[in-house]
Amino acid sequence: MKRRKTYIYSLFTITLCLVLGSAVYGQGKEIEKSYHWSYQVNTDVSFDFNNYDCDLIIHTWDKSEIAYTMTVDATLKTEDDARRLDGYIENLEFSHSVGHVKFDNRFWTSKKAVMGKKTIGLKGEKTIRFSEFKMQGEMWIPENCVLNLSSKYSEIEVDDLQGRVSLDLYNDKVYGKAVKDHMKLAAKYSTLEFTEMKDIKADLYNTTVETGNIGNLQVVSKYSKFEAGDAGKVDIDAYNDKYTLGRAGDIRFIDKYSDLIAEQGGHTEMDCYNSTVSIRQVEDVELKSKYGSYEFEEARNLSISSAYNDKYEIESLRSLIVTDSKYGVYRIDYLDNSLLLDEGYSDKLYIKGSGGLKGLKVNGKYVVLELGIDEKTDFRFKADVKYPKFDINEEAMNIKIKICLLYT
Repeated sequence: MKRRKTYIYSLFTITLCLVLGSAVYGQGKEIEKSYHWSYQVNTDVSFDFNNYDCDLIIHTWDKSEIAYTMTVDATLKTEDDARRLDGYIENLEFSHSVGHVKFDNRFWTSKKAVMGKKTIGLKGEKTIRFSEFKMQGEMWIPENCVLNLSSKYSEIEVDDLQGRVSLDLYNDKVYGKAVKDHMKLAAKYSTLEFTEMKDIKADLYNTTVETGNIGNLQVVSKYSKFEAGDAGKVDIDAYNDKYTLGRAGDIRFIDKYSDLIAEQGGHTEMDCYNSTVSIRQVEDVELKSKYGSYEFEEARNLSISSAYNDKYEIESLRSLIVTDSKYGVYRIDYLDNSLLLDEGYSDKLYIKGSGGLKGLKVNGKYVVLELGIDEKTDFRFKADVKYPKFDINEEAMNIKIKICLLYT
């Protein structure tokens, strides 16, 4: 009995020592400090900034100066680690001249977490151990600065930008005001919101862009969403995307599995596969399509080179020219000028009303045509068909017969 009591007491003592030892080892040194850099530059300076896992605020001002403040909130394992990290950041110097400045807040050579052990490697220093490491940044740049920003895993707020802008983003959120000059944008897994933008050249992957009015848009995208107000010339190469625009200029839309909604478009060229397009008012449309759905409230001329299993809903159309179509359904409330179907197969055309038609020609197999003709329209009907089915309201027509006499 006595031996058992001694055994329990010894076990308790050892456990207590282990707990106390662990507590002492877990105590580290904290750094909560802001570091500052500033350089005198030209007002149109080119500024390259590489941002990594650091929430950032970008201001513009009327000074010929770039200023950057980086706040570090870190918990290190030892006081020596904290001292060496603090000294290293204090002595950081970035490449700069009056015309070109380069900042990189990813100042470490390596940053790892292996089996719960977190380390930072610094050039010329021993490896530093840490448990927490966070950064925040705030910068001021000249209004006309040319900004080249590369960023990952960050949230960024931006003032009005007057100069050219280049953004290369990965898993970022960017909230900005107006971009007054051209923007070059590459983004993956990101979200951007701006009040307005000018000309944009973009490469997007799984990214959402929301903005007010924009200039010209040239974009290649996959799995993305783009919403804007009025736009200039639009050139889109899309895959499984959603685009929403206000009034736009000429449109080129090359896509698969994508949606395009617009209030207005100029001359529009589309090559689509399994797409949904809705444009309230559009001028001439040139289209090649498969498995598409199209809505136009008002269109001038619709020219279709090739269509397969498409659906069309059009309120008002001047002319429809179809070179080759299969299994299409065309519903037109009003056709003003002409209809030409060169080669159709199992198509259905439903035209409720028409104006002063200048020509109507339909050639195909298993084609259904329902056409409403204005009672004042003079026309001649000629058909060359096999297995026809006609339903013509002859009582509603005033038939005029011309007799031609031949004398010999």
